[in-house]
Amino acid sequence: MKKKIALVQLAKHREPRLLVTGQTVSQFGDGVALVALTLLVLDTTGNSASKLAWFVAARMTPLVVFLLVGGVIVDRFSRRILLLISDCVRALLTAVLVVLIATHHLAYDELIIFAVLFGTFDAVFMPCITALTPEIVPEDLLPAMNAVRPLSNNLMGNMIGPAVGGVIAAASFSWAIGVDCVTFLVSASALFLMTPTPTPLRTPGSSMLSEIKEGVRFVRHTRWLRTNLVVAGIVNAIMFSPLAVLLPYLLRHTMHDSKVIVGYTFAVMGLSGAIGALVASNMKMPRRRIRVMIAYWTIASFSGIIIGFATNFWEVMIFPVVASPLLLLGNVIWESMMQTEVPRELLGRVSSVDWFMSLGLAPIGVVLAGILATEWGVRTYFIVMSIVASAPGVWIILSRKINEVDQDRVRGSEVAEPPPGTSPRGENPSSQNLGI
Repeated sequence: MKKKIALVQLAKHREPRLLVTGQTVSQFGDGVALVALTLLVLDTTGNSASKLAWFVAARMTPLVVFLLVGGVIVDRFSRRILLLISDCVRALLTAVLVVLIATHHLAYDELIIFAVLFGTFDAVFMPCITALTPEIVPEDLLPAMNAVRPLSNNLMGNMIGPAVGGVIAAASFSWAIGVDCVTFLVSASALFLMTPTPTPLRTPGSSMLSEIKEGVRFVRHTRWLRTNLVVAGIVNAIMFSPLAVLLPYLLRHTMHDSKVIVGYTFAVMGLSGAIGALVASNMKMPRRRIRVMIAYWTIASFSGIIIGFATNFWEVMIFPVVASPLLLLGNVIWESMMQTEVPRELLGRVSSVDWFMSLGLAPIGVVLAGILATEWGVRTYFIVMSIVASAPGVWIILSRKINEVDQDRVRGSEVAEPPPGTSPRGENPSSQNLGI
């Protein structure tokens, strides 16, 4: 019997449908705001790459600082309620920003304050949505859900939103940020309509510090988690986190392209990422999850070398066309692994450690990238860092110890492999549950 498309199966479930709908609308607003805020900072600072880097770092720093605390909060309270609060507060923050822009009272200092406050609530939102997903989605549909969220993010947050945002921001920054404010309220409404989710189980009387240590301890003693997170943190810091600064700077300052072109650049990233998400939404989890995931990420990292030789907008676009879908395919494997390999009661804290280690060096990396790109030039920076970022992936692919987590899957698949000419009904049922 032919297996049904996973996205069709997922759409039959009410709670995932509501969550994805709300997030899709919100991500459109985020895409509009992404371009609008980038251009607003550049206009406010006279096209300063270093000040744009500080703005991005100001949002990332509280996110990193409060992530571990956010993970504990996520494992103590209803994940749905926490997402609802996060959306409402961020709607309020964007509304205040709209008023400041409209009344001409906005300066660079206020932008930094806004970035810090927004990053603080991101520290709860990110681990929260990862932990909520397995509560409302059947296990066999987790890869589909982990793909459909970035699919909507790439279509709306990285493609349609930025393209529209570039046009709106060229006319009015306050209108562009106002769109983001409204979409947060729409997302909050969708969360309100969802069925209440239970409070996670926890040890009575345990302190916040002891719960943080428990999540950190689990990661420290789990080799595949620990190693991949260290590498991901370094690669994100030197390669992918600085993109929000370096690509707009390259297009506006070096290539002298228009604001609309900056929006189109993010849109191309979203389109290519959406294609990757469509592929990932119905893919089976590979037997060798770590090796396949790292191969995707390593190729994506090395493709940054294209920027080093790009002389126009169309050549710059080759990088996101290659990297975006590969990053997304790897992320779907990673998130699905966490949601199946990590105990449910620890998932919020482990997810917060994941985000903490993945983004921990990002603020430093963004600021350093702004300095180095000014000294070396953006093209030279990408040539050097794409080579540096690719090296750890080769090591992980070759390491047997790091890939031990997949040994049983590989052996089980080999045992379950039917002889030539036999019916596929002889497959191992346990392998089907793992999505092999």
